[in-house]
Amino acid sequence: MADDNLISTDSGSGRVSAAQKIGFYYNWGPQAWIDMWMSNSMLVKKAMPIISHTFVPILRLSGDKDQVDRDYAQIKSRREIIHRFDSPREKWRKRYGNFVREVEWALLELRKHYSQKQYKEIVIGTSVALSHETSSDFLKMMNSMSDKNKNKKTKLSKDGSPTKPSRWSTFLFETFNPAHWLTGPATITEFDPANGLTVMEIPDCGWHTCGPQDRLPNANALPEEGCLNICKGPFEALFNGASGGLKMEFDPHLPETSCTVRMSWQTN
Repeated sequence: MADDNLISTDSGSGRVSAAQKIGFYYNWGPQAWIDMWMSNSMLVKKAMPIISHTFVPILRLSGDKDQVDRDYAQIKSRREIIHRFDSPREKWRKRYGNFVREVEWALLELRKHYSQKQYKEIVIGTSVALSHETSSDFLKMMNSMSDKNKNKKTKLSKDGSPTKPSRWSTFLFETFNPAHWLTGPATITEFDPANGLTVMEIPDCGWHTCGPQDRLPNANALPEEGCLNICKGPFEALFNGASGGLKMEFDPHLPETSCTVRMSWQTN
């Protein structure tokens, strides 16, 4: 089920339980296959080149290029190898962890050479530009949220509060959530598309949990640079509520691995 279909359904706010992270169904079920495909399409093919084609060349021009090449080769040597018979969930985890590890290294290195303003222009600015180039259809679909929900009415329960999502909507969210590849298991805590609001709680974001801690460039900390400047920063820049369209606000609970994502849009 596509994001726009889920958000545009006229179910009220309510809690949707996050999927369990164990067992055959979690590792081989429909959501695992979706995440495996999305991680290859969005991370390996679209996002990973920003490291080798943009950040590393900038680093080579900013310092000792031979040392940069050695350091880059060293961080790549920490990649978890994807095997043919790995489960779809394991392939997703390894791809995600490999990307987070290498982009975290690149961002920490860029910090050494550039001011905060320059750093944000390089990292967030490049990420936003790349998204417009490679994912224009996705951006257009997400920014059409207000149009899809015009004239919707909130269904109310007997006590006047918005009704909870149906069991069918809950099942679809847990089983065919195309955003799951980015977040991991999540819970919808507020769901009121008629009034332009959805709030999602992520208990253990995949950004922080997919890769082994001891393989990170800084094994004593979460990969916060990427969380704030590859995930939060670009998404908030891409979806800023312009002209009544979708506005996304990320509230990572650092140094915890949880996060709150608020999505809102105009409905009139």
